[in-house]
Amino acid sequence: MSHADAIVEPPKGAATTASTPGAKVAVFEDAHRRFYGVQFHPEVSHTQGGQELLERFLFEACGALPTWTHTNIIEKSVDDIRRQIGEERVLCALSGGVDSAVAAALVRKAVGSHLLCVFVDTGLLRMHEADQVEEVFGNRLGMDLVRYDAADTFLQALSGVTDPEEKRKVIGEAFIR
Repeated sequence: MSHADAIVEPPKGAATTASTPGAKVAVFEDAHRRFYGVQFHPEVSHTQGGQELLERFLFEACGALPTWTHTNIIEKSVDDIRRQIGEERVLCALSGGVDSAVAAALVRKAVGSHLLCVFVDTGLLRMHEADQVEEVFGNRLGMDLVRYDAADTFLQALSGVTDPEEKRKVIGEAFIR
């Protein structure tokens, strides 16, 4: 199951439809309200039956039509970005994670050299991961990338902080400053 979270009981009106030895409620559904919940990651490749679950949810529960392709989604996204941005320059915060990487790639495809990516090295990534971000996005993909070394700032701000929620707040505040 996910990150030590647990569903203790399904919401009122919902029924447990799957469980595991470690998760009393792995899946629940309220068929009347068409409301569903899962306590695992059906989108990852090693989840047995995950692809089928997502397909059934999309095409049966939601009634979506299987007419899209990855290419259609990318082309539509790029067209939308071009229409919204026009000839303006774009500043993109790049963390090296999947979300900002996809955003940067789509914007780059839409506006080309009008994109400037800023990568703040917080000192909190795995060893050499910041260098990999710079290598991949700056050198291999040829994006205009500025790397700002803020490791000392972030590590000093986090010194002595042990509570995970407080760490999240401290990191957010350090980014703002």
